Amino acid sequence: MMVTSILYLDKRRSRVLLDQETALVLYPADLRQFHIEEGRELSEESYRLLVETVLRPRAWERTLRALQVSDKTEKELRELLHREGYPKEAIREAVTRAEHYHYIDDRAYGLRYVEYRRGKKSQRQLRTEMQKKGFAKELVEELLEAYPVDEKEQVRLLLEKKGFHPGDALDGKQYSRLAGMLARKGYPYAIITEVLGCPSAFFD
Repeated sequence: MMVTSILYLDKRRSRVLLDQETALVLYPADLRQFHIEEGRELSEESYRLLVETVLRPRAWERTLRALQVSDKTEKELRELLHREGYPKEAIREAVTRAEHYHYIDDRAYGLRYVEYRRGKKSQRQLRTEMQKKGFAKELVEELLEAYPVDEKEQVRLLLEKKGFHPGDALDGKQYSRLAGMLARKGYPYAIITEVLGCPSAFFD
C-alpha cells in the first residue's frame, strides 16, 4: 500500500492517505513505529499489524467514550468512526462489539426517542429526525404506529402559547400566520384547520 499523502491536522494528529482511498488518522508515535512516510510503501503485513494492535483497540475506546455521552444509532456510530479516521475493519469490529453488548440497539433507542419527543414533535418531524439519525424506515413507522402522536393537542398547546384559544375570531392575516407556523412544524392541514376553524375575514 502506497502512502499517498500525509496531512498534519494539528500537533498530535495526521491524516494519512493510502492508495488514494484509505484515510487514517494517526499520531506521531504511530508514524514512527510503522515507518510511515509520504511516498513510501506500507506492506500489507504492517498495515494489518497497525489495524490489529493500534486502530481496532483505539476505535473501541472511542466507541465507548462516544456512547457515554449520548445514545447513537448504528449509522451514527459508523459515521463518527469513519469521520475520525478509522478503517472499515476497525469500524466493523467496534460496531459488532457494541451490538453484542447492547451498547447500541436501534429498536430500544428508537423507543426512547419516540416516547421522549412525541409530546413535543409532530409525527412528520419525528419521522424526518429519526430517518436522518439512521433509524430504519420500517422501524420508524412501527414505533410511530405503536406510540401515536396527539397532534391535535400539540397544536392547541402551541396556539395557546401564541395567545390564541379555540373559538377566538381570527382575521385572514392572523389565520395565515398561525397556519403557516403550524405547517412548518409538520402538522397536517386537516388538523390545523380543525383547531383553528375559519378566519372571520372569510365571512366578510
